[in-house]
Amino acid sequence: LATSIPTDFDTAANAVGEVNTRFGLTGDELEDLAGQFVKFADLNNTDVSTSIDLVQSAMAAFGVETEDAADVLDILNKAGQDTGVPLDQLAASLTTNGTALQEMGFGINESVGFLANLDKSGVDSASVMTGLKKALQNATKDGKSMGDALSELQDDLENTDSDTEAAQKAMELFGNKAGPAIAQAVRDGRLSFDELSATVTDWGDSVNDTFNETLDPIDQWQMTMNDLKLAGAEVGSVIGELLAPMLQKAADVIRDLKQKWDELSPGTQQAIVAAAGVL
Repeated sequence: LATSIPTDFDTAANAVGEVNTRFGLTGDELEDLAGQFVKFADLNNTDVSTSIDLVQSAMAAFGVETEDAADVLDILNKAGQDTGVPLDQLAASLTTNGTALQEMGFGINESVGFLANLDKSGVDSASVMTGLKKALQNATKDGKSMGDALSELQDDLENTDSDTEAAQKAMELFGNKAGPAIAQAVRDGRLSFDELSATVTDWGDSVNDTFNETLDPIDQWQMTMNDLKLAGAEVGSVIGELLAPMLQKAADVIRDLKQKWDELSPGTQQAIVAAAGVL
């Protein structure tokens, strides 16, 4: 892996170990997905082990299968490029709010787009999600669908005469903590409940394409050096195997000499040392 991607051996080892632990993959599938995560972490300036843990947790929250992991990385990477939202923050938010988002009918793609666009618009996604969870409960009590309840609220907030009245209506559905902030975001045009399903588009092979565009001669040099290190380690191992019997014989001779030296009297030892010094 370290000879095909410009990375260090520690990062490659961490990726292989964590993907094996988290996804249970081996062989070529393990190498391919570990490579994707190394590229993903490098592009988004995150620790590879942390990225693997966060993405796998988000996938588990949405019931996404392992074979779709590379697609999830492409979707996250594209969303990060489009909005500038930190990917570790986005992946953690997917896990935290996975249940509520799915109850609203969102898959992982729609959820990534929704959360990323919230943050891009300057709206605190944590406050919105807190409000949406409460709104979901209130809508269920009233026998309405989440979509109908939010659509009605969108119209009310946009057509209300004062900010105070809009905040009051939002608080009835979202609660006192999140209501005012959500009302203001809707009235400012930064948040639209009619456009909640903001699917990430054109994400195909985003990680590989972006990573390849960033490569330069220094990256090629790093892969070459990794290849040489690996080859050197293999040569060293072969040489070690060949030299081991000879080194063992030398060690036996030195051990015998040491034993005989220890058996000499101190006077004899001193005389030998003095004679060696004269020579």
